[in-house]
Amino acid sequence: MLAGLIVAFAILSLNVLQLTRFQVAGVDFSCFWAGARAALHDPSRLYDFQYITNLQGWPLGPEKLRPYVYPPSALFLFVPFGLAPYWPAYGLWVVATAALFLWAGLKAGAPWWLLLLKPVALVIYCGQITLLFAALVIGALAILPRRAIWAGVLFGIAAAVKPQLALLVPIALLAEGRWRTLAAAGLTGASLVAASMIVWGVEPWFEWVSALQRFQPVIFNDPSLLEDAITPYAALRTQGWNGAWAFLLAPLVVALVWRTLRASTDVADRSIAVLAGALLVSPYAMNYEAALLAPAVAAYLARTGDRRWFAYAAVALVYAFAYEASPVGVLAVLAVLTLPFLRGVYTRRQHGLTDAAPQTS
Repeated sequence: MLAGLIVAFAILSLNVLQLTRFQVAGVDFSCFWAGARAALHDPSRLYDFQYITNLQGWPLGPEKLRPYVYPPSALFLFVPFGLAPYWPAYGLWVVATAALFLWAGLKAGAPWWLLLLKPVALVIYCGQITLLFAALVIGALAILPRRAIWAGVLFGIAAAVKPQLALLVPIALLAEGRWRTLAAAGLTGASLVAASMIVWGVEPWFEWVSALQRFQPVIFNDPSLLEDAITPYAALRTQGWNGAWAFLLAPLVVALVWRTLRASTDVADRSIAVLAGALLVSPYAMNYEAALLAPAVAAYLARTGDRRWFAYAAVALVYAFAYEASPVGVLAVLAVLTLPFLRGVYTRRQHGLTDAAPQTS
């Protein structure tokens, strides 16, 4: 049964190749690459949307802006790739981020075939940063019990690159009283911010805040882009409602993270709480961000000896087939959130039992 699911997921991933009819490979990585080139040669135009779009030169039409909207602190990760021509840089980016993602997935109990899940294939084709961000957060959660300081360093880098998806990391650390890790994360993030100011000045930070405000209409006024978002905020906007109602989920999500971190030592459970929770409270996250949950989904599917395996498989199918469109994508995120409950984390906690070692095939 598991082998059949893996084959089905692999075949589903091949559908990503249909994108070749609409866009070139690495269309998202091109934004990072162009931002890095601008930082190297003309930092004053880093958040000039039209300049960054022209620098890429992709045949998407002049009305399709492809801006760089990541904070200046993220440039330290992108600049090395901006030193190389586009195609070698894209190839190196894919290999490096996929390798780190696989390392983190293995640490979470996922098998190698997590790379066959379609959200992962989508990220690889687009060249997005999702695999790297997931590797940083999940890797940090995996090493947290043994290397608290290094876990904090990884968390700090993740927050400096994509702060909106790292919002729940402090809650997770506070739940366990991980003060040294929290301090290390804060110091790492602050150091990257300070270093970016030394290298590129303070002005890019003000321009970044302005760029975020200018970027929102690019997404929320484009129905084709909004339909690919997978957050409750975007789902409400898609239906013509006020997206701010989605923020009412915040207390529930915070409680979920707090309870999970205190009840379970399982890396898959923890990554679901921190990452799926972030998707539920973030205004903007596209369908490729579903790859953040791939290691946890694969880890659960690998537990073939668990009597609840068919429930895990059902959740995995929802995740694999429903993540691509909002508001259906929100259902896929919520489905993945049920995995720790299916495993009975809180029930075992109440009975004084510890988490059993995951059973793999």
